[in-house]
Amino acid sequence: MPEGTRAASLSAARRASARYRTSSWPGGLHVTGHRTAVHPDPVLTFLGGDGCARFLLETPGTRVVVGCGLFAGPDALWRRNFSPCPGELHAADAVILAGAGLGDAGFLPQLVAEGWHGPVFATPGTAALLPITLADAAEQFAEDADRSPFGPALPPFRPDDVAPAVALVRPVEFGSLRRLEGAEFEFGRAGGRLGAAWVRVRSGGRSVVFAGPLGAAGHPLLRSPDPRPRSDVLVLAAPRPAGEGHLTGRFAAAVHRAVRRGGDVVVPASGGVAVLLTMVRDLVAAGEIPRLPVVLDSPAGSAALDVHRQAAAERWPELRRDGRVGVPDSLAERVPDRPSIIVAGLETADSGRVLRHLEALLPDPRAGVVLLGHPAPGTRAARLAEGTRQLKIHGRYVPVRAEVTALGETGEFAGPAETLEWANATPAPETAFVVAGAGAPALAKALHAENGWCAVVPEDGEQVLC
Repeated sequence: MPEGTRAASLSAARRASARYRTSSWPGGLHVTGHRTAVHPDPVLTFLGGDGCARFLLETPGTRVVVGCGLFAGPDALWRRNFSPCPGELHAADAVILAGAGLGDAGFLPQLVAEGWHGPVFATPGTAALLPITLADAAEQFAEDADRSPFGPALPPFRPDDVAPAVALVRPVEFGSLRRLEGAEFEFGRAGGRLGAAWVRVRSGGRSVVFAGPLGAAGHPLLRSPDPRPRSDVLVLAAPRPAGEGHLTGRFAAAVHRAVRRGGDVVVPASGGVAVLLTMVRDLVAAGEIPRLPVVLDSPAGSAALDVHRQAAAERWPELRRDGRVGVPDSLAERVPDRPSIIVAGLETADSGRVLRHLEALLPDPRAGVVLLGHPAPGTRAARLAEGTRQLKIHGRYVPVRAEVTALGETGEFAGPAETLEWANATPAPETAFVVAGAGAPALAKALHAENGWCAVVPEDGEQVLC
């Protein structure tokens, strides 16, 4: 996590907004604590950003927040995770979570710690993974805060904040209609990660669908996303850039190069541990990489594997029939004194146990770092992928002499072409809002060019009628 600015000076701000607040809205709408929307059509406000899902949907009878994520990236963006907490969130009647990642749900513990206590709806998979993700992140944040060289630092949330937040979660099955006051919603499979969903909310004859990022049709473990339902408005996350192909081959080559040099390979990973370890197992079985010790330095990763195994044993409908989670038989608890593959989170490399491994291995020219996915701009993983030659960790700059290999996508998420195909398979909405990423303008342009969609990239904080 970026340092120095995340210090105790933020604590007063974080706790300053413990209850409902007042905020003014364009067009004469005004909020004081709990209110009913003035306009008969739903009002949608965009409160998130790249990789952070936060949408406020107000209907004449209820106020719902879809997504309650943490911001990741440079200091200016990271500071938004701290108080004053947006009053719009405190005044929400319910929170709907589309996934268990920090970008979907990482702000929930802080919101609950500041006094909010409404229902939180999630799929069974998200409900199972959420306590694992939040507890592990809280421990890693706390560890980094304690190691801050600039005085006591403030984590986004603490371990004690997790249980009260998780206690509010109410699982809702895919395809099951749940009614709220003046509205109803349902989940559909989004793919990509276990439990991930698109959400359709309907109120007064109008409907809004929130979707993305979508899973790839060729996901090794999970089924393809459910078809896009009809809606008046679509909020669609911009897809991640298409991968360069031959992922397993490039991963194997990076491992072989490190082994020849006599070095370890560290892989920052959290949410995608099941897919990563299954890939490593298959590569070892095929003889494409040597049988190295594989160290999973992630209690959350181990627990998430157990959830995947449970899902397979119970035949959850999200899983492919031929998708079997596996781990290498060389899984080790500690890093041995020989070349190893070390898996530790978070994927952004901004916090937690992975920092200890990077601090030790980045100066070593024998070592390798393999980056998965497309980390948010400004994170440590993004700077490594961009070729930085030094990285600041725990207050000191560490030279980057290790080989860094950025693999891009891992086959879990849909690329631009697949996302466009999913969107166009159902009649066009009145308006599509493309959010969350540098690829948003390109997707909006493609939606307009192919079928004449009204496709918009909304501004931060913008409000629209649905």
